[in-house]
Amino acid sequence: MKGMLSATLGLLTLGITMAGCSVASPSMELGTAYYRDRQFAAAADAFSDAIVADPTSAAAWNNRGAARLRSGDVNRAVADYNRALELAPYDAEIYYNRGNALVAAGQYQDAIADYTRAIQMDPTFTRAVFNRGTAYALLGQRDVGRTDWERAIAAERDPWTKAAMQRNAGLGAAPALVTVVPRELASSNVTSAPAPGTGAGTVPIARMPSPITAVPPALPAASPQVVVAPPIDPSASPQAIDARALAARAMTREIDGDRVGALADLRAAIAIEPDAARRSSMTNLMRVLETPR
Repeated sequence: MKGMLSATLGLLTLGITMAGCSVASPSMELGTAYYRDRQFAAAADAFSDAIVADPTSAAAWNNRGAARLRSGDVNRAVADYNRALELAPYDAEIYYNRGNALVAAGQYQDAIADYTRAIQMDPTFTRAVFNRGTAYALLGQRDVGRTDWERAIAAERDPWTKAAMQRNAGLGAAPALVTVVPRELASSNVTSAPAPGTGAGTVPIARMPSPITAVPPALPAASPQVVVAPPIDPSASPQAIDARALAARAMTREIDGDRVGALADLRAAIAIEPDAARRSSMTNLMRVLETPR
């Protein structure tokens, strides 16, 4: 397998990585076409068909997770990445992708664990190091985050990717998660969505498609499955439901480069969110987006 789609989500700009098999099925090809055209719901449906055709395809599960993440369906995206990791437990890229989804879910500590796992599997995985720095920054540990950003920038060999990291990290303020697509991959058979706008204060994520690796017998067993918070209970208050819908729309707006709209949605969500922990997470994210470089 090769060419995994990687997604980075807004709030910071996360990156989605999709995977494609060497002989792609019609459903996988259709899903990739929809994804490129930013029709993420249609892409998810096509990848669902690919999963029905081959439930053991880690690439299909990963790609549906990418499409769902870009649609703002974070919980189900993480569930898809969980299944992909059950099928390919030694794939660093999928850990990286799930880490991006967990950042979008506000589960920064779990995201750090996934990025760390990816780095343990591949010490040269600069994108995972960079995004782990972002997760630390979102936890309020900016010095630790800056250490990871500087480490990733120093180790990155591709000059274009290195420049994008430096530009988006800002070094001196919390950077923004950004999707990095090498120029030489811009017209490849499977590419990620175009990089969103990188307005001031965003938190960086770097990404390049990479293959799903074979399972090396020497590696230890996969980490325990990470479970995101379940969907909102139907009995939840209308305020809670509205606040979380606004937060999800903020993620989508940030992905699409609408920083002003994302911040407006976050402010509205914070004003009506009844859960103190969620309000704190949203507030921390808003500070990151508002921080000038």
